[in-house]
Amino acid sequence: MTRLFYLFLSFIILSASQVSTKAQAQTRPELYVVMFRADWCAPCKIVEPNLNQALNIMGDPSIEYVTIDISNPSLSEVSAHYAFDRQIIQQYNTWLGVTGFAAIIDATTKTTLGCVNLKYTPNDMVAQISNLKTYALADQAALNFTCPEPNN
Repeated sequence: MTRLFYLFLSFIILSASQVSTKAQAQTRPELYVVMFRADWCAPCKIVEPNLNQALNIMGDPSIEYVTIDISNPSLSEVSAHYAFDRQIIQQYNTWLGVTGFAAIIDATTKTTLGCVNLKYTPNDMVAQISNLKTYALADQAALNFTCPEPNN
């Protein structure tokens, strides 16, 4: 009886570790959608709800939504940490101070694939993000005319 119990317990532990490993693998994003925003940004008040609606429509767990908020120094510092943790410092530095858009970034290569802004409806955002995700999955660069000029 005791041997059977330990065998059963070993099976449960092994199964739990496999589930944990699969869950960790599934939590790695394939794409970052990085919203550059500030409280005083008028276009942000249009882009953010549209983007939230688009991401809800997509319901894609492989897309991570990241906010770069420059509304005040403490939020800017937190945002810098988010960018550093995801290794998207290049984009952070390129557009720090520019607001009202979201950059779509390949989470593996850290390449900016494109952007969305207030000209995009939620459905247009879904189409743009879905299209750019195909480039991320293939580790290819996309022809990018949708992002704002750098702030440097």
